[in-house]
Amino acid sequence: MRVITIKRTVSKIKRARTIRGRLVLQFARDFFASENHLQFAIEALLFGALLALCAWPIIAAAGAISQVL
Repeated sequence: MRVITIKRTVSKIKRARTIRGRLVLQFARDFFASENHLQFAIEALLFGALLALCAWPIIAAAGAISQVL
């Protein structure tokens, strides 16, 4: 049985991007592993509420503009 080996050349730029991407993913894993899930859920709900409050005037303005036109 013969084994076929394929040599792959990776450019230095692509290698740097891969390493940087791995560092970011590892940082994110470490950060969220120590994060309290309940606190994260509460902050996500508050963010959603603030987002809804900020979107309401924009939607109301779009409705007023459509009535004027």
